[in-house]
Amino acid sequence: MIPTNKPIQIIYTPGMFGNCLRWLLDRFSSNSAFKKINSPWDKNDRAHGFASKDFLEKFKRAHQMNNRFDSPDPLADKIVINFPLEDLLFAMRCDFYRNPGMEIESARYAHIIKKADSNFVRKTFKTIDSNKQVAKELTKIELHNIQKHAWWNTIKKYIEDKSYYQFPVDSLWNEEKLKNQLQLISKNFNLQLQLDQKVIENVVNKIKNMNVVITKDRVKNILNAIKENRNIDCSELDILEQASVETILEQQHDSIIFPYGTTWFTNTAEINNFINTYPSYLKHMNPRLPWYNGLKNPYYLKDKID
Repeated sequence: MIPTNKPIQIIYTPGMFGNCLRWLLDRFSSNSAFKKINSPWDKNDRAHGFASKDFLEKFKRAHQMNNRFDSPDPLADKIVINFPLEDLLFAMRCDFYRNPGMEIESARYAHIIKKADSNFVRKTFKTIDSNKQVAKELTKIELHNIQKHAWWNTIKKYIEDKSYYQFPVDSLWNEEKLKNQLQLISKNFNLQLQLDQKVIENVVNKIKNMNVVITKDRVKNILNAIKENRNIDCSELDILEQASVETILEQQHDSIIFPYGTTWFTNTAEINNFINTYPSYLKHMNPRLPWYNGLKNPYYLKDKID
């Protein structure tokens, strides 16, 4: 392939290791300033410990939304860090845990609330401050009608656009996959990257042992256990995982609504007991669901929430 002077921009949802991939491409380039550095990680296990001026101008990063300081450049070549759309919860949890500032628990809840429409939040919950219960409820509203939300619709379009180079995020926790992807990127963009096995090992070992990666499929496993009537522990779920389980079960079971708040179950037997004994007099149309049995829900939340 003929070399191009166009920059290469990595498009990724927040927390999905985009700056790490950018650093890897830079580190393996012949004129990199990072040649003597074998690991990208800062004290918070992110690749944000480098000044922008130290990166080669060739490699840039961006989130998927337009009209931001870190928006996609229409003139740049693009690498999209993709994930199966069924793993949207994983992407959301990466944002929840790995965004700069998310080291403090209260900041994570404030981050979710800040993304919602402040008028809706104030009118509905009487507060716009950091609050665990409010953050979980907003997540449930979001998950019940994910098609309304610009962040996820936009990354979906990038993932489905095959004119961009598609980089599977799970390559970052498998040495052979990562090496193969870097070689393909090098060939595709004629970068002549010089891979270093030690650096690849450092990156993969760190990412595969991150809690958000270790627990990536925890909700899927819990939902399978509920379906198969197996009893497994579910006490450690965070509010995004709780919201996901409750949302899916509310969609699967007619007119069952989980209680507001963050009081949670210890195991899947308790969840099945809740579903199986749910009293008929409490069953009614879920205001979080835009449609009900094929009919438009007249009680669905009408306010702008995103």
